[in-house]
Amino acid sequence: MSEQTQGKSVDIDNPKVYLVAAALGAGVGLISIGFLFAVKTAKELIWTSELERINPVVVLSICVVGGLLVGVLNQLAEKSRSEVHDLTEAIADMEEVETKQAPPARLIFGRAGLGVVSLGFGGPLGPEAPLIALVAQLSSRLSHILRVTQARVVELSVAGSLGVLFGVPLVLAGIESEEKAKNRNIGQRIVARGPEILAAISSLFVITKLLPEIGIHQFTSDNSMEVGFGIDLIWVALIALLASSLGLAIVRATPKARELVVSKIPGGAIPAGLLSGLILGASAVVTPLVLFSGHHEIQEILDSPIGIGNLLVVVALKTLVLIACLAGGWYGGQIFPLAFIGAGTALLVADIVDSSATLGLVAAGFVAASAVGIRRPALALLLGFVLFPATTWIPMLLATVIAVAVIGKRSAELPSH
Repeated sequence: MSEQTQGKSVDIDNPKVYLVAAALGAGVGLISIGFLFAVKTAKELIWTSELERINPVVVLSICVVGGLLVGVLNQLAEKSRSEVHDLTEAIADMEEVETKQAPPARLIFGRAGLGVVSLGFGGPLGPEAPLIALVAQLSSRLSHILRVTQARVVELSVAGSLGVLFGVPLVLAGIESEEKAKNRNIGQRIVARGPEILAAISSLFVITKLLPEIGIHQFTSDNSMEVGFGIDLIWVALIALLASSLGLAIVRATPKARELVVSKIPGGAIPAGLLSGLILGASAVVTPLVLFSGHHEIQEILDSPIGIGNLLVVVALKTLVLIACLAGGWYGGQIFPLAFIGAGTALLVADIVDSSATLGLVAAGFVAASAVGIRRPALALLLGFVLFPATTWIPMLLATVIAVAVIGKRSAELPSH
């Protein structure tokens, strides 16, 4: 057994780790408040009123300026970094600092700034990727002070960030890479989750007390019926298959698009950022629903039906801008963008077949698309349990089974996570 593994086992069994977890969780809560408040402030300063989202010149200008800033930050931060700046990269950054020295503070905060700009200027991405990387890289410097292995400090801090972003239940699924998960048996994972859950509770408590307006909300639909055990389950299966296929197409296309942008667009990161900002702005002129992560926009399309034709346009453009912005160097997570695409697909099918079980169908599309897109079905399902009422759990379970089948059948075609 290696020294690192031995140290980690001691950390897991040592009661001291629970105290460390509570303290780290509180610290992660404060870091998260700083990052999420910066994103919120940027959005409020840039998008000062709802009218700006429907003014074509303003929308296009904001997105292009955002793309320019993304390009400049990418050029200044790490000229040689050509990977997609998404959740997969954040997890790789997280696991790298478990055993290696964290990058210089200039790069850490430069990447955090890239995340703030990407999200603040309307990028169709979520905050999970930059926040996870930020807390992992900052916390890794504390292991010698806390007398806990660097890997364990990072794990506890990332668990805290998951609690802030998605709620404590998400910690049960974990977010480590597939390779790392295979190196731990079920018993080790269960024991390790105890301090991680405490870290998540601690960070969630801090952000709830200090910045309660930032958080996720449960989706509702006043006019939706429950999914029955007849024809509705057929629609659930169809939606799950369509949403999974879209998630698969996006996760396969994004790295190829990023590689194409890096190798073919002359001038480096700045022209790539400008082009992706132009695509985002032009799409947002057609429909502002493509802006931002999609978290609040899912509720918007549940509350205000927009028709089959508009749903087709929204899903197609959201898919386009997600791939274009990640290819152009914007930095953010893809959980909620994928979930929005799945939810939009579900509403499209519900309108076509005239089903009144809209919330259950949306829940199925939400889980299926995000499960395949991030290759973490348990994480997607638990997030669905947090965000949707218990009446939708059966459709989500069926959607997860179908998503797992799609992942298994196409696993060789998916990029490594």
